[in-house]
Amino acid sequence: MKDKNIYTKTFCRIFFFLLVIFSHSSAGARLYIDITSPYLQKIPIAVPYLDVTPNTFENDLLGRKISEVLSNDLIFHGYFSVLDPARYGYRQGADWSKFRLDYLVRGSMEKKGDSLIAELRLFDMSTGSMIQGRRYNGKVKDYRMMAHRFCDLIIMAITGKHGVSLSKITFIAKKGGIKEVYTSDFDGFNVRRETFDKGVTISPQYSPNGKYIVYTSYKSGKPCLYIKDTKTGKIYRLTKYSGLNIAPAWHPDNHCLAVTLSKDGNPDIYIIDLKGRIKTRLTKGPGINVSPTWSPDGKRLAFVSDRTGSPQIYVMDIQTRYARRITYNGTYNTDPQWSPHGDRIVYAGMNEGRLQVFSISPEGGYPVQLTCSGNNENPSWSPDGKQILFSSTRMGPEKALFVMYADGRGQRMLLRYLNGLEIASWGPNRF
Repeated sequence: MKDKNIYTKTFCRIFFFLLVIFSHSSAGARLYIDITSPYLQKIPIAVPYLDVTPNTFENDLLGRKISEVLSNDLIFHGYFSVLDPARYGYRQGADWSKFRLDYLVRGSMEKKGDSLIAELRLFDMSTGSMIQGRRYNGKVKDYRMMAHRFCDLIIMAITGKHGVSLSKITFIAKKGGIKEVYTSDFDGFNVRRETFDKGVTISPQYSPNGKYIVYTSYKSGKPCLYIKDTKTGKIYRLTKYSGLNIAPAWHPDNHCLAVTLSKDGNPDIYIIDLKGRIKTRLTKGPGINVSPTWSPDGKRLAFVSDRTGSPQIYVMDIQTRYARRITYNGTYNTDPQWSPHGDRIVYAGMNEGRLQVFSISPEGGYPVQLTCSGNNENPSWSPDGKQILFSSTRMGPEKALFVMYADGRGQRMLLRYLNGLEIASWGPNRF
């Protein structure tokens, strides 16, 4: 058995090495990395502290912060193992031959008053060549975004696909009996309040292009849908039909939404345009039909219906209107979210008296339970489809936001704020 384990590990190392070689030698080729693989050997990289001008204590501290933000961004993605700066003395003039590194980031910054210039370069240690570099001009307050932007370039250069470091999340934060819409960067920093309704808001969701946030607010005394322009800050009411106006879900083309309306008595799912006009009705009873979520190609819609007596998840073909039930385990399954890759749907289901996050194929089958501690709900996919955001009570009665990889591993807390957070949604990688 010991020999077999040695053979398996050796084979995995050789296979990983060949992938790296192929990614460097083939024109346009990129390294595919499965962060959920149990055999993954993370890519070793070093991000030493930046050289600073002028060389003052304050500037040195800022250079360290940029390096640390970039390091944390790389670790967050799950691909990289960042070398501890203490092992090489924190600075860029180390003898890198002493360490097994695939990549190295070199950087410098110059601060003049409130202005900041940062230069960052990514080097391939196997060839010594620079494979990516950028010069950023901005204000000192922009230092985190500079690091986020260069992280996305690193992810793109090595994997051929964008990551999540340019994304934001939107969520509901509670304070007393008031629930408002807030946003933050993907890593939980730069929390910002987006609504001031002094009441109850729910279900915020970024548009696929990041230009708008749609949500439901009770500020008029009844649930109506509103849209906020993220650039101008302007808010306008989208729908005010009689009854419920809830559960908005953006179509992938940004031009319409699936929503739940009860204007005709029964809560059913409709498609509306960006002026709130109804384009088509998708469901017509029986039971309550809520929580729509689109497939990436916009051809199918998953939603929740209690037409068989308990909330279950269904998938509808938009062209034929045929809806098929896909969840049969448990008596309470809700809040489906379709993966950007199209291959999985995550949802919250009741198990042994607690809500847990599950994953299932859009074709149905046996679900995979991803969480087990506390109540866990409102799952939302990262824009690259590799991670899942969700709310949880595992740290106490007040909900906090957590994130995990698509297979349930790597669960860690992202953000705690005010009297609890809920109903989070992960926006696109476009900010």
